[in-house]
Amino acid sequence: MLENLYIQMLGCFSISTKDKKISDIDNRSRKLWLLLAYIIYYRHRVVLKEECINLLWGDGESGANPAGAFKTVLHRLRSMLDGLWPKAGHDLILRQNGGYIWNKEAIVVLDIEVFDNLYRKGKFGEKEQIQRDFKALQLYHGDFLSHMSSEVWVIPIAAYYHNCYVKSLLRVLPVFFEQKRYMEAAELCQMASNVEPFHEGIHSYFMQALLCMGDQKGAVNIYKKMSERLYSNLGIMPSEEMRALYYSAIRINNSKELSMDVIREQLQEEESQGGALICDYDFFRVLYRLMARIMAQDGKAVQVALLSISGEKGVEFSLKKQQKIMRNLQEHIRMSLRGGDTASQCSVSQYVLLLPYANYENGCMVCERIVKAFLRKCPHADVVIQYTVCPVVPANEKNQVRGTCDE
Repeated sequence: MLENLYIQMLGCFSISTKDKKISDIDNRSRKLWLLLAYIIYYRHRVVLKEECINLLWGDGESGANPAGAFKTVLHRLRSMLDGLWPKAGHDLILRQNGGYIWNKEAIVVLDIEVFDNLYRKGKFGEKEQIQRDFKALQLYHGDFLSHMSSEVWVIPIAAYYHNCYVKSLLRVLPVFFEQKRYMEAAELCQMASNVEPFHEGIHSYFMQALLCMGDQKGAVNIYKKMSERLYSNLGIMPSEEMRALYYSAIRINNSKELSMDVIREQLQEEESQGGALICDYDFFRVLYRLMARIMAQDGKAVQVALLSISGEKGVEFSLKKQQKIMRNLQEHIRMSLRGGDTASQCSVSQYVLLLPYANYENGCMVCERIVKAFLRKCPHADVVIQYTVCPVVPANEKNQVRGTCDE
C-alpha cells in the first residue's frame, strides 16, 4: 500500500512518510540520490535507461558495461527506498517503455511545487499575496538540491527558485517594516544571508531591522561581516546605503545632559597604536573638508596624497595577493606618518593621506619614505606604487597645483 509522501528539494533532499524519513544527509551515495532526484523531478514522463546512464556517467566512468553498472545503482536505490516501507522501491519506481517512471498513484507533496504555487501572483489582494510570499519564504531551506549544485540539469532550476526567493523576500520586507514587524524581518534576513550572502539590499534591511530593535552592536557586526565578505571575495567596498546604516549604528545617542568628564571619555580614542590615524573613507572626507575650512582662515599648507598599487609590467594581482599587499602597505603608512596625519583606503588598490602643515616637497618626501620602506620589507612583491601629491583646496577655491611621481 502506497503511503503519502512529503518531498523536500529546497536545501537538503529528503523523502518523508508519516513516521519515516530518508535524506541525502544520512546517505552519502551521490549517484543514488542524483538518480532519485532526476526521476522525481521528471516524474510525469518516462526517463529512458540511456538518459539515466548519461546522467550518472556522462564522463564514461561506468566502464565497459554501463547497463550493468546502472542496474546495480537502481537496485541499491530501490533498497534505500525500502526504508520508507517494505518494497517501497518497487512500488515507487516502475519500469515502463524501456525506461523508468515514478508511480503516478503515489500522493506526493513536493516543496518546490508548493513554493511555486505560493510565489506566482494570481488574483490576490496585496495583503493575501504578502501572506503567500511569507509562507513561500518559510519553505525555502536552501537552494534547489544544494548538495547537487554542480549538476548541469540542476543549475538552471536552482537559479529559477533562487531568483523567486529573492523577489518574494524583497516584496515582503518593505511591508513588514511598514507594519513594524522588525523581529520577523530580521529573522527572514538572517535566513536569507546564508542563501544570498552578497546581496547588499537584504543586508541593509537586516541592519535596519536590528537598529529599529535597538541592537546597534548586531547591526555593526552585520556590516563588518558583509564588508569583509565583499572585499575578500569580490574586491569591492560596501554601498553608500550600508555605510550610512553603519554610521547610524555606531553613533552614540545621549538621551540626557552629560558632564564634561563623560564627554571627554566618549571622545577619547580607545586604543592608540601610534603613528597615523587610519579611518574609514567617509570620515576622511569630513576631516578633509574641515582642513579646507581651516586653510581658508589661516592659509597654512596642507597636502593630500594618493598612493596606488599595480603589478609590474601591467600584470594583474590575484585578489588574495592584492589584499595582502594593501594590508602591508597600510601598516607602512601608519608607521611612516606622524600622529597628526590621517590615512584611509579609498578603493581596493589605493590609500589617500592627509598631511597637515606639509608643503608639496614634504608630501613627496613622505610618500617616498613609505614606498621605500614597503619595498625594503617586501622586495619580491612585484608591485609598482605610484603616488600623487597636491594641496588641499581651501574652501571655495580651485586647485591649481598638482604633482605626480612613480616608483
